[in-house]
Amino acid sequence: MEVLNYFLGALKELCSLTGFIYVVIGTLAGVVLGAIPGLGSSTLMVVLLPISYRMSPTMAMALFISITIGGMSGGCIGSILLGIPGTASSLVTVFDGYEFTKQGHPSRALSNAVFANFLGNVPSVILAIACCKAVATWAVKLGPWEYAALCFCAILMVVGLSKGNMVKSMVGVGLAIFMASIGEDPISAKGRFILFGRMEFLDGLNIISVMLGLFAAKIILLEYARQEKTENAVDVKVEGFKFPAKDLWQNKWLVIRSWVTGAVIGFLPGLGGPVASVMSYSNEKMISKEKEKWGHGHIGGVLAAETANNAAIGGALIPLLALGIPGDAAGVQFIAALNIQGIQVGPMFMREQPQIVYMIFVGALLSGIVVLLYETLGMKTFPALLKIPYHYLYSAVIMLAFIGAYMSTNSFYGLIVALFFCILGVLFDCFGVPSLPFLMTFILSPMLEINIRRGMSYSNNGLSEFFSFARHPISAFFIILGILVLVIGFISPLFKKTKQNKTAEN
Repeated sequence: MEVLNYFLGALKELCSLTGFIYVVIGTLAGVVLGAIPGLGSSTLMVVLLPISYRMSPTMAMALFISITIGGMSGGCIGSILLGIPGTASSLVTVFDGYEFTKQGHPSRALSNAVFANFLGNVPSVILAIACCKAVATWAVKLGPWEYAALCFCAILMVVGLSKGNMVKSMVGVGLAIFMASIGEDPISAKGRFILFGRMEFLDGLNIISVMLGLFAAKIILLEYARQEKTENAVDVKVEGFKFPAKDLWQNKWLVIRSWVTGAVIGFLPGLGGPVASVMSYSNEKMISKEKEKWGHGHIGGVLAAETANNAAIGGALIPLLALGIPGDAAGVQFIAALNIQGIQVGPMFMREQPQIVYMIFVGALLSGIVVLLYETLGMKTFPALLKIPYHYLYSAVIMLAFIGAYMSTNSFYGLIVALFFCILGVLFDCFGVPSLPFLMTFILSPMLEINIRRGMSYSNNGLSEFFSFARHPISAFFIILGILVLVIGFISPLFKKTKQNKTAEN
């Protein structure tokens, strides 16, 4: 009954004029920026972080979840019509979706993608509603050692499952741990690592400035540097939405398997939509009886990718809201938005802030319905979205990013931090260092430190208590799981390389 009351309260608030406007505008803005290559909903969310400080926490979360849902769904538009993914999550949608456009059938691909988005995100949010309270109730019983081990496991999993060189990911993790330690000691409140002796750094690096530099400003600078011209590339006529009943029925088991894959991958820290879509596409292609048609216009490829990446949204909400562990980049931004409101996300979050939790759930469900209505009724407008002059948007975003960095601290300190992380982000990109392990470690390392310090204060055995598996079996499980994922992530490329060498020799 209590859950129903919170759910209905959130629904009532979002059905008010103000709440409805937030959901609709957030969803449509997410679709537009998700469709445009190089921007994406994450950029918009980061730019809005300083503004969200002046909003109520419930409305800020409703806006952010709407942008997330809209952005994930909008990514398929660029993939299908341009052959350029609007978001990383829609990368594999290009393989088959763009083939339909080249064959003169963009509406079929878009209709399937739009409905797959709905089938992916709404059931996964319902799954999150069903699971979050149980997971949070279990997490409340964890002690400091168990919670420290959970954070430790999440960081190791992000590194082990990240793309590219694991050594470079570890470099990002090391930098994040150092930068997160700047400012006051979280236990004794004594100053440590006060850069240049400036008192502005006593509170640590401002999270809004960090994210504005590392996400928004960096992305725009890199887009300018690459000079990709896609503005006038769309010369396609799109017919209206046609309900793809036949395609969905013929691929019903594929959609179900893809949804399960997406929800599970979304639950794991640091993976999210991009990995979910790639894994689902690869799995379905492997078991398909028409492997030779995949990549040449097979509707199963579109359904697998779009169902999985949207299902990852609900999966990622479970560790985010129940444990305070972000599942993807959007989760990091949710934590940042709540932190600047003075709200800490963790096992007690559902008990202390249930109205915010259910606002996120209801906002996600309403946004899923809004995006379905817009994309079915307004499908003919999709080519127009891709003809928006990108250089105007890029200029506006980078200007808003630096204005937001200044607003977040009311001083040039925020601007300097944003500029530093913008340069750092560009260097990361140049040297192949993934940003997500850095960002998630920057968010999680304070929680890791606080819980280790608390555990040490409760025990006479010091840090050795952390590895006392007999007394803390749950922490042992998390530590072993994290190390196992790290080891698998390290050796799997070696096995793949050995297999390729043997194949080449034969």
